[in-house]
Amino acid sequence: MKKQMELSDEQYIDKIVKLVYLADINFLVCEKIYSKLPENELLGYDFSILSANNSFYASIEILHTLICSKKQEELTIKPILEKIIEKEKASIPEIKEDLVQAFMDFLEKNYPTPDYYKFDFGTEEDNSYIGDKMADIRKKKRSLSGLTDLKELKKHFEGQNFHKIRHQSVAHKNKLLKEPGGVANLKLERDWIAKLGQIIKILRIDCYIWFDYELSNPCVSALESLDKLFIAEKN
Repeated sequence: MKKQMELSDEQYIDKIVKLVYLADINFLVCEKIYSKLPENELLGYDFSILSANNSFYASIEILHTLICSKKQEELTIKPILEKIIEKEKASIPEIKEDLVQAFMDFLEKNYPTPDYYKFDFGTEEDNSYIGDKMADIRKKKRSLSGLTDLKELKKHFEGQNFHKIRHQSVAHKNKLLKEPGGVANLKLERDWIAKLGQIIKILRIDCYIWFDYELSNPCVSALESLDKLFIAEKN
């Protein structure tokens, strides 16, 4: 058997971030479709429900692998994050932790499209550039709590029982599941969509910190395409 080629760190990170973007756009498609569906009577909306539910479950499947998987052959965040932190531990920037926390609060408040020029980096005091200051803040944040943040995210994901949804409804690992095919026409609870959105938001911000990738999602044009589709009204 031909030996599988090893990925470089840059290739590994790029693949992870692209999967995060994919999980995000699947969630956004699900959220958008459900925002256009009526609250109660859904007769005649089977295709929309199927599309939205499939997007929801695809997002969960991706997140479960990235955050929870322990299989060496799968793309997971923990090994590469550990490697980055270990590599950088001898050159951690002298950035005040108060500034790091203020920047995290800024990202949380202005997600997903923060205007960085509205944040006070204090660049005038040390004659530095905003881009360099942000890079130092991300590096400092990675070293302070990168692995702890990942652990908390995993705890959050499993605490909301998304790992069980993945096993039961997505992977069909329970033959006694009452309605394994019900995802085709059963409405998701809006609360589940909101909870998934919060996890996606945390992961997107974390990945910006961990891997220095921008928050803007290059797949967002899928939502523009969705706007062009006609969602059939009840006959």
